Amino acid sequence: MRRRLPKFLVQLATSTVLLLGAGHTSFPAASPHLAQAAVSRASATEPRRSAPAKATAALTAPAQVEAEAPKVVLTRSASWFVYPKGCQGVARGFDLVIHFHGAHTTVIPRYLKSNLDAVLVIVNKGIGSGAYSDALALPTDVDGLVDRIEKTVAEACGFQPVAPRKLALSSWSAGYGAVQQFLRFRPAQVDAVLLSDGLHVGFTDERQRKVRVSQMDEFVTFAKRAARGERLMAIAHSAITPSEYAGSGETALALAEQAHAPSWPVMKERYGMTQLTAARRGQFFVDGFAGTDKAAHARHLYSIDHTSFARLREYWKR
Repeated sequence: MRRRLPKFLVQLATSTVLLLGAGHTSFPAASPHLAQAAVSRASATEPRRSAPAKATAALTAPAQVEAEAPKVVLTRSASWFVYPKGCQGVARGFDLVIHFHGAHTTVIPRYLKSNLDAVLVIVNKGIGSGAYSDALALPTDVDGLVDRIEKTVAEACGFQPVAPRKLALSSWSAGYGAVQQFLRFRPAQVDAVLLSDGLHVGFTDERQRKVRVSQMDEFVTFAKRAARGERLMAIAHSAITPSEYAGSGETALALAEQAHAPSWPVMKERYGMTQLTAARRGQFFVDGFAGTDKAAHARHLYSIDHTSFARLREYWKR
């Protein structure tokens, strides 16, 4: 279901999110080392679907890739590809994290800090969850995105295209619209879901603010699997409460109830925020934080390495 963002969230997203390659962001830029030394825009393209990448003779040790050096590339379709250990890190296969919505200057340095050994792809489509759900409106759209990622990795590193070993979906704010479409059409492919201050649905009773759970059935099913330890689901949210629809804290509580995950009050300073609540069962996690303004919303992107990527790193270590 599409929901209009509150005015201040629209203003925030307009001024901060890199939209289809536009270069403006009001988030702090990455450090000079990461922003200048790691990022390379040179001749990065996504291959045409009709021209599969060819395998090279030197599959085991590409001579031109510096060992352990991060490789960061912007493709013609305005998606950022991050290889934390360069092409040598994907020579024998790779795990994949697709992050929806968020300035690359914020997401990339935090991802590299998290020490996740997986290819990161950042996708920005616009303002509002509808832009993300529309981009993946059909099963073929989901399959096409994964296929293009596989071929882009293969072309960038000179390997045969291969499917990712594991796939994690990450989002901030409106990006949950794309995550929901993945879970609707290809749930078996998804190993982990990371939601950062974003999942909104309507009400069955507006006066009592009863969450319409049926509008997030895909997330409910995944939350139950995570609660059984079969998948990972990590949610971090602010205390923003929109007037017209359920906020991310309300939907997180509804998911915890559906997953039979106990919740409890917390009062602790973490990652520059004040945590107020927590819920957990199996591999289902919810961390609720204070803050009802645009700065609180933005802090969830600033802290994504702790609230989302760190959870995934520990889960994939198992």
